[in-house]
Amino acid sequence: MRSYIIVLLSLFMASVSAFGQKPVKGKITERDNSGAEVALPYANIYWLGTQDGTVADENGHFTLERKFKGDGKLVASFIGYLNDTILITPVQNSVNITLKSGSALSEVEIRERMAGSFISSIKPMKTEVITGAGLQKLACCNLSESFENSATVDVGFSDAVTGARQIQMLGLAGIYSQLMVENIPFTRGLGAAFGLTYIPGTWMESIQISKGASSVINGYESVTGQINAEIRKPGNAEKFYLNVYGNNEGRGEVNIHSSHEIKKDVLNTMVLAHASSQMSRVDMNGDGFLDQPLSKLINVSNRWSYEKPGVTESKFGINFLYDERNGGQLVSQSSDEAIQNGNYLMKLVTRRVQLYDKTGFIFNNYQNTSLGLIFSGLYHDQESVFGRNDYNARQVGFYGNAIFQSQIGNPAHIYNAGVSMMYDDYDEAFADTTFNRVESVPGVYAQYTYSPGEKLSIIGGIRVDHHSKYGTLITPRFHFKVNLAEKTVLRGSAGKGYRSASVLAENTGMLVSARQLVFREDFRMEEAWNYGLNLTQTIALNATQDLVLSADFYRTDFINQVIIDLDQAYDRIVLYNLDGKSYSNSFQINAEASLFKGFEVTAAYRLNDVRVTTAGELRERPLVSRHKGLLTFSYATRFEKWMFDVTSQYNGRTRLPLGVPLLEEAGYGSYSPDYITIHSQITRKFKKWDAYIGVENLTNFTQHHPVLQADNPFEKGFDAGMIWGPILGRMFYGGIRYSIK
Repeated sequence: MRSYIIVLLSLFMASVSAFGQKPVKGKITERDNSGAEVALPYANIYWLGTQDGTVADENGHFTLERKFKGDGKLVASFIGYLNDTILITPVQNSVNITLKSGSALSEVEIRERMAGSFISSIKPMKTEVITGAGLQKLACCNLSESFENSATVDVGFSDAVTGARQIQMLGLAGIYSQLMVENIPFTRGLGAAFGLTYIPGTWMESIQISKGASSVINGYESVTGQINAEIRKPGNAEKFYLNVYGNNEGRGEVNIHSSHEIKKDVLNTMVLAHASSQMSRVDMNGDGFLDQPLSKLINVSNRWSYEKPGVTESKFGINFLYDERNGGQLVSQSSDEAIQNGNYLMKLVTRRVQLYDKTGFIFNNYQNTSLGLIFSGLYHDQESVFGRNDYNARQVGFYGNAIFQSQIGNPAHIYNAGVSMMYDDYDEAFADTTFNRVESVPGVYAQYTYSPGEKLSIIGGIRVDHHSKYGTLITPRFHFKVNLAEKTVLRGSAGKGYRSASVLAENTGMLVSARQLVFREDFRMEEAWNYGLNLTQTIALNATQDLVLSADFYRTDFINQVIIDLDQAYDRIVLYNLDGKSYSNSFQINAEASLFKGFEVTAAYRLNDVRVTTAGELRERPLVSRHKGLLTFSYATRFEKWMFDVTSQYNGRTRLPLGVPLLEEAGYGSYSPDYITIHSQITRKFKKWDAYIGVENLTNFTQHHPVLQADNPFEKGFDAGMIWGPILGRMFYGGIRYSIK
């Protein structure tokens, strides 16, 4: 009996000793392109040989209990990074771990579903991140179809003929938001109309959406915000990936990705290939016009990654694209015959090539010191016919940016300085008029970041550019983030933005109209100020679920703007520089919660008050929805075998242009009706492949008469650019995804 008591006491003391030890606290970080350490959110941390572990929070922090005596090995892991194993002694209670990007990854089984989107609590600028999981909640065939789950960005068709999609942010057209691909400008100039469809959904790892003025490092063009798409990287992508998609309207799509390691941990390459086609002639409303053009799109990208750890890292590649669209009236004749017979046809062929290189050098002898070089070259050629008018355009462009980063004294004081160069040669011809120009813009900039801790961050920057046509441009930007409490974050921003308008390329709705284009004067540089505040509050619902509340207000004030005046007369569009006020006020609230394991819900409301002076009177900007509501539900069973996603949107009314008789005859007053759309998808996951089916626009709401005077397209009154709602009705789709890790 005595021996049993001794054994029990020994076990009890060992237990007290083990459980009495303090937990291990720490932070997981990674190195960014400049070599600086930044937090890595949601990394996995566990004790080697056990099932005891945790997940780091948004700031990379973690706390992990130890239930043993003596030394222990702590393992940190994250998808796309090499695992790191750290020896922890009994007296060690804190540790910082920096994970390295790499391709030799251990297989990790993720048991918690990644959120579809989240608001970063780390970045000083309010940034909404749409994750890879969020991109798979809908079919997401390309970037333009990736924002259905976001109240921040509105997406719609720019006209009823070309299939071009446009976005709006803060109530203003997407041309005022800087669209980047891995921090390289993407849809400038001729790419503005169709560029959103040039980035396949399966190519993207994530999308970062930031409101307001962006960093001066990325240029002077951001007015309302920035959208940056991160593409799959060689080295951490699947060895092989296949996605096949089809819908009941005759659209088919195939995406194939393949990666290969040439030299372990040093040189990797990857090929991404996309092919899609719209094969069926669809005319749901019976107006004699195709609801979407017949199309063929081929997109190929070859990406390379070279890394010499701690010294240099380079990512470079080349993209090829061919896009052909045929739309207009439902006729079987050739283009010339159809036009001679009084039919309206649209044909557009685009060829696009882009080269890029991003190289970073790390100076290990100096803390937080690095040099980044970014180069991109573009050739874009477009041949098109809109009815009886030809529109042919070519753009040759170059973008270069050299970014130096270092610290002043200690890591709380970081500065960036650099030089940039933008060059674009445009050759445009519409009907009998040419619009040729060369724009050369060298620039210099500097930015200072004060960040004494995670509770405060202040960024101030300024850049000076010299535009070959518009002269000197001075761009100040300011941002701050302060943690008012542990789970309360306040952000603010203010800054200026400029842009040079490519009016024809950015407004395809003008080209599919019988309206006369009246250019009243030479255009000046567009110029605007943007100010904004955001408050984010996280509330713990229980040990594992949180409620995230966010509210923000942004105002944009234009000093000058190119006005596309649709109000003066129904038979012409007048274009001129702003003479009066033009502004946008945007207020938005969001609530995101994981109510129980596997179930997520998002609710949002947004109010836009957008006004512009036309013909001497301040009016609501036409074709801009004032109200928007969003409600999404997402549920995943254990191990994500089944996933169910539902997205519903409420879209408020929009003001319609004045004096358009056919709009009145179509039954509309001064405003369009409000409407609701619902999208849903079901996904079944297997070991190496997924199957998904879904429906878009379940309510089957469509805009009546999207083509005005469709029966007489060459007379006054024909207009296919008055688009405020969905053109396509209820659509069913399905597909499969197959991957080899």
